[in-house]
Amino acid sequence: MNVFIERLDLPLDDQWSKFLSPLQRSYLNQAPIADPDQEASFLIWGVQICQETAESGDDKCGVLVGKLIKSLVDDGELSLFLSVVSIVFAAPKVSSLLGPLLLQHVVEFASDQGWAGVHIGCPQKGEYGDFVRHLIASDGSWSKKPGKVVVRLSNIQRVRPLLTRLEKAVERKKGSAQWEIEPYDLSDMKLWKDRIAFSKAHQLGVPWDPEDESYDWDPSLLYSRVLKSKGEIIGWLLCHFLTEDTLRYGKLWVDPGWEDSGAPLAMLCDVMRSAHFQAPSATKDDQAVGYPIRSGCLISHPTNQNLHRLMTSKFKPVCDSWTELENYYLYFNQQ
Repeated sequence: MNVFIERLDLPLDDQWSKFLSPLQRSYLNQAPIADPDQEASFLIWGVQICQETAESGDDKCGVLVGKLIKSLVDDGELSLFLSVVSIVFAAPKVSSLLGPLLLQHVVEFASDQGWAGVHIGCPQKGEYGDFVRHLIASDGSWSKKPGKVVVRLSNIQRVRPLLTRLEKAVERKKGSAQWEIEPYDLSDMKLWKDRIAFSKAHQLGVPWDPEDESYDWDPSLLYSRVLKSKGEIIGWLLCHFLTEDTLRYGKLWVDPGWEDSGAPLAMLCDVMRSAHFQAPSATKDDQAVGYPIRSGCLISHPTNQNLHRLMTSKFKPVCDSWTELENYYLYFNQQ
């Protein structure tokens, strides 16, 4: 019996794709074929046991999905890391035996490519998080850093009263503030290019850039918003679909000085109302859910204290799930 690890090409055949979630299968089937050294490229490895006799055949045991990302290193520079998106095996016993071997293979590959290191994100709680921590426990070189919080909302009976209260709070806060919310429109590319250049020059939030190939999503024109004052862009909420019935409220930004104007919350409320609270209502398992889009997803970063405080105090009590993640980094230049 021999263990064989190989790089897999897209599209995956059925025997490999069975290890992926429906969302991963859908996304990878649509992912463009990119240079493996290019940010946002996906790299996939499969591990199988090759039997000594032809009659026994080969057993496909598991898959590791990685993605090339840019992350800050200690000198403040952005460097390429291989981010492990998921590691899945056919059974727990197989994962305990072959998981360390597969991860070590991928770590050596990333080092040979000259990348800065490897990243793995996982939930703080649950079987997958326990599995990842077990994988890296024998190597003290991994550094732990706090991760984001993923919040999912779909129970509109719980969310509706909150949304109503937030909308009233926005009206009270707005007062005489000179801002307007407009639909997201990419037709005026000069305006957006000027804003992107302005953001980069002043170290401010950068909107979605169609020329930036690192993005693996496109904003929804219908469910994204732009914040303007006197015709100038001062903020945005860019949303995109995770699945056909789940909308992620993605890049939220307002320029300094506008944080307490009610504008950030106003954009969020506007999208939530239009995405999930339109007649007719819908039900799933005898529970009222959003219409035309069943559920929404928010991602909060604890380092953004104002947003995280809002998520914790307002959305955590009404959410379907609140998943706190943590990050582990292996830096090659520190070994």
